[in-house]
Amino acid sequence: MTEGKDPGATATEEQRPAVERRRASLPQPDFTFYKKEEAWPGPKYLFVGHSYNVEIEKEAGEAVARRSDVISTFFKDRAKWVPVGEAVTDERFNSILTRFEHDLLTRLPQTSLVGRAIDTHGKLIDQSFTIWREERRQRRSDTKPE
Repeated sequence: MTEGKDPGATATEEQRPAVERRRASLPQPDFTFYKKEEAWPGPKYLFVGHSYNVEIEKEAGEAVARRSDVISTFFKDRAKWVPVGEAVTDERFNSILTRFEHDLLTRLPQTSLVGRAIDTHGKLIDQSFTIWREERRQRRSDTKPE
């Protein structure tokens, strides 16, 4: 049935909304708390997510405490974010990564960053880090001649 479709519409007109959705920027969360902490790398980067399931209740244990300690130490003497290549080559940081995290970080472009994780209430997430990927494509508004 073609009910609801314009019989005179071409294939490109029918596909246009899907194309527009694919070209649109990905929705991004509110970065207010990252900006306050100067932990937001700027509009050039897309928020990929937190490295760890922050919904999991903190498990009391040596592994979680060690992970939190390594992450806080890793970012203590550095800038608010670190290039992915530097992070995965740091022996201590690399030792606390899950297989999934390690695989993801090694597949990301070298221009990607990792940084401290902050929740929606502005609190540091000790056992997690944030992953930022550089946005490579240009937005249409940036490419239009004036």
